[in-house]
Order: sequence, then C-alpha cells, then structure tokens
Amino acid sequence: MVDSRRGSDCGLLHHEKVTSLAWQKLAPALLDDLRIIQSEVSQGTAQLIAWGDNEFFTVLRGEISAHGKELVIVAAAGKNSVAHLQAIHKQAKAQGFVSVRLHTMRPESMLRMGKSLGFEKAETILRAVL
Repeated sequence: MVDSRRGSDCGLLHHEKVTSLAWQKLAPALLDDLRIIQSEVSQGTAQLIAWGDNEFFTVLRGEISAHGKELVIVAAAGKNSVAHLQAIHKQAKAQGFVSVRLHTMRPESMLRMGKSLGFEKAETILRAVL
C-alpha cells in the first residue's frame, strides 16, 4: 500500500523504537486483537505504517470485495487523522483500490471526521463474550 516515492509523508515501520510507539498508540483500538494483528503484520498480511513524522499510525491491508480491491484500515491512532486519511485515500485510489473500509470503536467520531472523504456507515458488529 505504501509508496513513499509519491511524495506522501509515510513509511513502513522498521525502526524498533518507532514500531514500539506505534503498537503502544494502536493498542487501545485493537483491544484483544492486538496479538493477532501484530502477527498479520509480521506475516506480511497487513502493514504497520507511520504517517507525518510519526504523529499518526495505521495498520492497513488489502482485500477483495464484491466491487474490487478494498483497502481496510484495521486500526489508526494519533494526531491529524483527517489529513492522513486524505493521503491514504489518495494513495489507495492511485494503486487501484475501489474503496476504503475502516474498523472503529467510535463510529460517530469517525463519521464526522470522515464525512468529507465519503465515509458512511456500512455495517454494525455486535459481540457477546461467553
């Protein structure tokens, strides 16, 4: 997903200190799925990316939907999210993705912030812990 040659201020994380900071920031959004998502990043299924001089972090993965390639924002945390979401949209479109989907524990906030990018509620997930 990341193409830092396009002038975007982002990059895959390889520096241990920054990677640790990223997981620390993303942990509250990932909850019990933290280890699973870390494993997906380690296996190359998903990408851990820092944006804007390490002020915003994402875990992204590509999937195939009924309409074509879809970029999934598995988790995001940090500052200036709207600006970084705009950069993610721009890169996704340039790379042939037809849509961007995100998972969030705070849908109302993301709907407000993402309105200018065309985000709208697509599904609701309910979970009962047994």
